[in-house]
Amino acid sequence: MSEKVGFILDGEEVLTYDRLQSLPDKQREYLDMIDEQMDDGFVLSDKKIEKPNLQQKTQFVALNLVSALSKNDDNTAIMMFTYLVNRMPELKQAKAKTKTLDSGQQVGVEFVFDEVKAEGQKIEFRPNHKVH
Repeated sequence: MSEKVGFILDGEEVLTYDRLQSLPDKQREYLDMIDEQMDDGFVLSDKKIEKPNLQQKTQFVALNLVSALSKNDDNTAIMMFTYLVNRMPELKQAKAKTKTLDSGQQVGVEFVFDEVKAEGQKIEFRPNHKVH
């Protein structure tokens, strides 16, 4: 089982998190602070969320991660990804797709929790040949 979690943006892996690396206390405290700030509510998809649950928080953080990447704000992007990986222990991969619309940019995020298939695994298929 891989301990690495990837963040895929428009088909390209832009961030990788290694779960084997321990999180320093300062970063853990910062993640808790982010949680506390979000507990006060935020706007997600034009709706005010008063008491967000974990799913709403992770969606909000993922959207902020994509926004940080688009602004080349690597430090914020890394902290946002660290939050996602830390708060969702089963997360294997996060995939984001951006679409440019007349009204602006639209972002969709999908979280993958089942095992990501290892590259290079092949299934060999040998058809049975019947001889008449």
